[in-house]
Amino acid sequence: MSLKAGSYCLSANSGNLYVYTFKEGLLSKLAHDLLIDVTNFKVNLNVPEAGFASGSLELELQTNSLKVICAMKDGERQPDTLKEKDIADIEKDMNGKVLHPDKYPAANFRSKAIQEKEGGYKINGDLSLHGVTKPIDFDIDTNGENLKGMITLLQKDYGIKPFKAMLGTLKIKNEINVGFDLSLNKA
Repeated sequence: MSLKAGSYCLSANSGNLYVYTFKEGLLSKLAHDLLIDVTNFKVNLNVPEAGFASGSLELELQTNSLKVICAMKDGERQPDTLKEKDIADIEKDMNGKVLHPDKYPAANFRSKAIQEKEGGYKINGDLSLHGVTKPIDFDIDTNGENLKGMITLLQKDYGIKPFKAMLGTLKIKNEINVGFDLSLNKA
């Protein structure tokens, strides 16, 4: 379904932007896949009368705004698995050893091309993350009121070293997913 013409400014009040990380390694049974909430972001969406295909999408997220929600197992939330100290340690490592928000405070995306497709749009643009800018494309599904999608990123493509511990026997996979579900009605 097409998006209604207008300018939209979406944020955490408009819905969710999540990061999903996945464990691997010899001691991966000791670790957890994680669901991480991005709590400070802004999406500017411009939909002209001619349609979103001639519009634009921009995103800025603050890299220090990622907060661990819970562990995941087989795609299901495990809300009682992590203790407060575990969450604090993970967030400390995420900032100090992975994202370096003091040096790279924001990640930015700017669309270059938007194509209409069945049930939504294909977005092509540039993502700047951790001091590296690379082209990416992803799909947005929409019912005209909500934007949903999932983007797969490789951390190493952006100069990010995936977290590891215990001499590398416990680590986070290079591949992460960024999912979003945003309401245009809450813009």
